[in-house]
Amino acid sequence: MRASHVLNKSACLISDETGILKRVSKLPIQNGDPKLIAFGVIPSDTTALGATKFSGRGSGCAYSWEGAMLTTLGEISERYAPVFYKKENLVKSTFLDLPSDKKIDLAEYALYHEEQYKLYEEGNVKIKRFTENLELHWDVCTDLVDGQKAHIPANFIYMPFFEDSFYLMLNTSTGLAAHSNFYKAVLGGLYECIERDSFVLTWMHQLDVPKIRITKEIQDYIDQYYPSNYNFHLLDITLDLEKPSVFGFCIGESDYGRFITVGSSTRGTYAEAVKKVIMECGQAVSYLRHTINMNPDWKKERNQLNNFEDHSLYYTVYQEEQKVFNNWIEKNPTKQINFREERKNTDKEEIQSILRLMRSKGYNVMIKDVTTVDVNQAGFYSVKVYVPQLVQMAGGYKYYFNGGKRLYEVPPSLGYPKKDYHNLTEYPFPFP
Repeated sequence: MRASHVLNKSACLISDETGILKRVSKLPIQNGDPKLIAFGVIPSDTTALGATKFSGRGSGCAYSWEGAMLTTLGEISERYAPVFYKKENLVKSTFLDLPSDKKIDLAEYALYHEEQYKLYEEGNVKIKRFTENLELHWDVCTDLVDGQKAHIPANFIYMPFFEDSFYLMLNTSTGLAAHSNFYKAVLGGLYECIERDSFVLTWMHQLDVPKIRITKEIQDYIDQYYPSNYNFHLLDITLDLEKPSVFGFCIGESDYGRFITVGSSTRGTYAEAVKKVIMECGQAVSYLRHTINMNPDWKKERNQLNNFEDHSLYYTVYQEEQKVFNNWIEKNPTKQINFREERKNTDKEEIQSILRLMRSKGYNVMIKDVTTVDVNQAGFYSVKVYVPQLVQMAGGYKYYFNGGKRLYEVPPSLGYPKKDYHNLTEYPFPFP
């Protein structure tokens, strides 16, 4: 479907009276900012529709206004749809009493470390251990690995979810994806699950991963959109999950001082991943300015970082903390990529290749189609992809998912030093 057709069809999403967005506004840019077009949104009140409160945090950017508007509407559809669920379709049960023939062992879920649970108990945080006798709400998902149905905690699907008096985890958007093509939405969710896992393992262990050479071809691409004083660093964070994954950061100067913006991406080729990372780094420049202007007196300690907004401000306000990037900055780039490479398989074939990988590892790939009627009428599909074994990226510092087996097993299996919970980095994630 052509971009212009999708835009015309999805215009109904923006309305003061009937839209899922009241309005969309173009974020201002200043001289010396990246040549990107970015939009911000004011969401509708979903409580009027009988749903939980839709936070509406989200934006989109691209090098063209069409692309920026499409990514904005796609991201908001992605976040809007999982606000809605039918309580009568949920099952309230313990794990032991679930009606499913297929059950995913509780040990497979990458959640919190025992030390974290102790802190939650001491602080009266409403996060409980995921045990087989704990009664909670579940919903049915499909495991794409074998096609079987299985119940998954509704807390892991819908965002936000308040039907239980406690949480198994604080909600995360990892694996939520929307697109005008259903298979592209599924693929986007799969890519994000791999990307977040790869980044978290790299960051928490401060892995000495390969650094990508910024060739003249890559630099020429950067120079089309970015000022010459922006300095990019690109890291190959592809670990055991094989799909090209890149974490990058950009160092620059703006009216609010020295900044470091970041991006990460998993795609079918390194070229695609690098281009996505470069764009994400650029998108954060104007976002940081807006966030600083809205929070001029912001000061928080690490344990007080409760969302991604806090995390983005942390490294701008406390610039001495930017030293966490020094080892990667000083590292010699040795990884050569083909910046012209294009993925040759179809979206369906790419999905199947990821499923074969997950199957070989004994992992589950759960999917829930959360598309609402209004989102579908606008031409979008919204899905939640959830791989229990992969480590997600949390927005709250105290709620990082430090209990997953992969966090401790994968790095040493690849030749990196083995670390336990107490030796993971204490530096917060740098993502906005």
